Amino acid sequence: MTSPKFWKYATLGAALLPSLAHADSIPSTPPVNFTNSSSASVGSTIVNILDSYTHLMQADPRLRNGAGVMEQNYLTVVRMTQERTPAQTLAAIHDDRTSQPYSVLNGLGPLTSSFMTGIGSSTTATPPASLTPTSYQVTTLQDYDASAHGINYLNSATIGFTAFGDGTATPLAEAATFLNTTIRNNASTEPPKRTFERYMGSTTPVVNPASITSGVISPLDARYGNYNAVSNKAGLSVADTAQFVVPTYFSSFAVPVAYYNTLNWVRGFAVTPALVAANGGQPITVPDVGSFDASGNFTPVQFGAGDFVPGIGTAPRPFRLSTKVKVPTLLWQIANGTNPYGDGAFVSGHTNLAYNQALGLAFLVPQQFESLLVRAADLGNNRIFAGMHAPLDVIGGRIEATAIVATNIYGALYGPFGNRLDWTNSANASAYAIYQAHMKTQKYLAQSCGTSTVEECLKRTGGHRDDDDRDHRDGRDRRDGWDHDRDGFDYNLDPDDIRGYTYRMTYGLALAASMKLPETVPVQAQVLLLTRFPYATDEQRTEILRSTALPAGFALLDGNTWDGWGRLNLYAAVRGHDSFFRAVKAATGQ
Repeated sequence: MTSPKFWKYATLGAALLPSLAHADSIPSTPPVNFTNSSSASVGSTIVNILDSYTHLMQADPRLRNGAGVMEQNYLTVVRMTQERTPAQTLAAIHDDRTSQPYSVLNGLGPLTSSFMTGIGSSTTATPPASLTPTSYQVTTLQDYDASAHGINYLNSATIGFTAFGDGTATPLAEAATFLNTTIRNNASTEPPKRTFERYMGSTTPVVNPASITSGVISPLDARYGNYNAVSNKAGLSVADTAQFVVPTYFSSFAVPVAYYNTLNWVRGFAVTPALVAANGGQPITVPDVGSFDASGNFTPVQFGAGDFVPGIGTAPRPFRLSTKVKVPTLLWQIANGTNPYGDGAFVSGHTNLAYNQALGLAFLVPQQFESLLVRAADLGNNRIFAGMHAPLDVIGGRIEATAIVATNIYGALYGPFGNRLDWTNSANASAYAIYQAHMKTQKYLAQSCGTSTVEECLKRTGGHRDDDDRDHRDGRDRRDGWDHDRDGFDYNLDPDDIRGYTYRMTYGLALAASMKLPETVPVQAQVLLLTRFPYATDEQRTEILRSTALPAGFALLDGNTWDGWGRLNLYAAVRGHDSFFRAVKAATGQ
């Protein structure tokens, strides 16, 4: 068992010094860098972290309950949206329209207002003029009405800035740089979205205009993004979508009459004079391709003879796949009705950015690591309540964010051969900047609270639980609450119960064919725990992750080209020794 000292937070910078460096080379699988870009002209290898999704699309393997993975994936959205409460509707709208970096700030709990004040958080894209007491903006459904703030309320909200409007530096300027630049570097979900929404049978990185098949445009080609069913009807043709793979699970859902068959539903089709004649001489219209007003009323685009009618692609949003998915009325007006091919669901960009910023905040404020993870998980869950994403989309967003954040921090703190840089030395500029971001954030939050440490502040505000003094209640004091997602209690109602977070890592999508795969921990992953367990070595933090990882056998968590990210249960890992499945070697105190 571990030494109690191992689990305590460091109060001195010396505790964060790197341990003895080692000269071994970094493994090439998984790689320590990912090629990623938000530009359609650049190929991306980030899809290799998520490419087991293509097997699910093409085979729809069975779950332990006998249902197909993808069928259950989407039926979960149907059930959740149909059973959604008014409070869940508000949460879904809030997390859809609020910028994700701002949205997850309340995961800091009692520290939220102090942090927002120090970093200059803003409900707009404009920084405060000077240091201004700031609180997290709580919304109501009425706020999003056109007669109030409108549907884009908080859409431009900002986590913070390096400088106030008067030009003076914010107290948490280094934290702003860390969150807005270091953590978000190459963090876009656009290349995976394009690859999976226009899947053509391969996830091999492509660079426009090159493609997988000679003469066929790449799934990353800008023509897909530029297509518009109103203003650019001729932007795509049947030939451009002819290579789209038709997912097998589509057969579980009813094909809209206008598409006639599943092939047309995925790829689109060309309107012929015969089709117009069969429609009583009227233009062809299809579901969800058109415009929605603020009341959710739909006006379809009309397609005449010779026009190309878009399909829904190979990884569509849930509401395109089933009319049983109930999107909140207020959100219909922002649905993409002009380009289904540019509006893929896998992976969830909202969830990716939510976890991205939550993990960045957790690195700066490890005392609130658990709370921030739960907040990111809730935001992902709200994407399902919104009908905009299915569970696998949300799981994919978490996986990508975990890999990107760990890789970005690792790249700044480690040399090319895996040697930890001295981040207290200003000569190591990138590493030193992260050290300053962490230490200054800790100092500012403590001072704002009138205490010497953040731990003391949280004890004063009632928001702190000692590592060695957890109350294992086994749910006896849990508030009454029923979560229809899993036919049981919502374990997130109990902050001492890890089952809620763990459930949302998988949504119960356990495969019938049990896999006996080892816990592969990517070399970069341990850096996520650096400030949480500063006394541990890299190897010990890696062992913590290995000892708390989920077992094999859940959809999407295993079987990817670059594996290991999906099964990391950071929530269990940061809780310490009471979460371990196996004994962990004791750390050497400093």
